[in-house]
Amino acid sequence: GERLLALVRDRLGGHANVGEVRGRGLLVGVELVADRTTRRPFPRSARLIEAVMVHARAAGLLLYHGTGNADGTNGDTILLGPPFVATEKELEQITGVLGDAVERAAAEVSAKLD
Repeated sequence: GERLLALVRDRLGGHANVGEVRGRGLLVGVELVADRTTRRPFPRSARLIEAVMVHARAAGLLLYHGTGNADGTNGDTILLGPPFVATEKELEQITGVLGDAVERAAAEVSAKLD
């Protein structure tokens, strides 16, 4: 569990649209934000989490997701919950695909909002 959390923090912890990475065991959550400094969420209408899910699924990664976590309407989160038998290589692959999906989706959504 600690390894997955470390991998996700290494990959996404400094991303401009990630507010926080937290976890316990193999459950790791990622909060997505429009502004890292203020932790202002993306508006629900931006459908950021849906874009992340499309990119992740296209690369073979299934994720849990949530919306409305900031104020009941806005605020996107991702939850990773890989199997207990996941290997180090699989955890690295999960983290890589997740990072790519977040980067692509955030860039697409941010471009539409500008």
